[in-house]
Amino acid sequence: TFGGGGSQASAAASASASAAAAGASAYDAHTTRRERNLDHWDADTLAAYLGMDPDTGEPLPEASAQEPSSSSSSGGAKGGRTDAYLGHDAAVLFYAQWCQNCHALAPSWDAIATMLDAGSSRSNLIMALFDCERDTRHARLCGAAGVKHYPTVLFAGSGEFHDTDPVTKTILGGDKSAGPAGMSTLRRTVKFQGDWRYGDQVLDWIKAMRMLSGWHRLNSDGFLGTLRRGIFGLFRKGSGKAGSKGKGGSLPVGIPPSFGGATSSVAGASGSGGGGGGGVGTASYALEHQV
Repeated sequence: TFGGGGSQASAAASASASAAAAGASAYDAHTTRRERNLDHWDADTLAAYLGMDPDTGEPLPEASAQEPSSSSSSGGAKGGRTDAYLGHDAAVLFYAQWCQNCHALAPSWDAIATMLDAGSSRSNLIMALFDCERDTRHARLCGAAGVKHYPTVLFAGSGEFHDTDPVTKTILGGDKSAGPAGMSTLRRTVKFQGDWRYGDQVLDWIKAMRMLSGWHRLNSDGFLGTLRRGIFGLFRKGSGKAGSKGKGGSLPVGIPPSFGGATSSVAGASGSGGGGGGGVGTASYALEHQV
């Protein structure tokens, strides 16, 4: 909801427009920022999390078991980049400024991010927004990610998701067998196939995908490795509580420093990343006034 009534609404709209204009130089298409629990991604950040070449949108080759998951070797394909899990999950809402359905979903998306404490080390989850029609590069990456309509919600986890079954895949084809939103084109991603108008569906789906990603990490890393991280996590629990403001309590904004290769420009966050409170209107405002 953007509107209001009377002179107060006009004054508020004028103030909002002034604030948007003042932030134009900082919040551009090449800047990643965090507003409370929601991240606004640039093209390089999206490509890093989804395992795509940032220029062409082509899927990157899977990192071998011997490679460190956070590095890029200099002699590999695609300029040495590989599809590597960055250590935490991500849920991305793909939108366009003109899309009314995107504006309708925005308050729920913001509320879910707050409920899950997205952006915090404790949650191990990033929730992001990505404008598919910001420029040609954004549009190219959205097409490569299989975005065919707005809004599209995508989850990127630690391993491959299997969202098709062999019977309908044979009869209808791989894309249609995954539901009306279509099959995901990237190895570690899966599309939301439910009704975005019901926030509980979106919330439950994100929780389920997080569990699947955690199960994959358990199988990949082994029981002892997972147990060791869990024990160390108990000692670090104090720094990862919701609302903590130190760097130790927040996940990195943009491409994590441990990721080799590309970097992204990061603007100052509004509020404390991964713990900010507030109402549910910020995402809706961001979709309307992002500059």
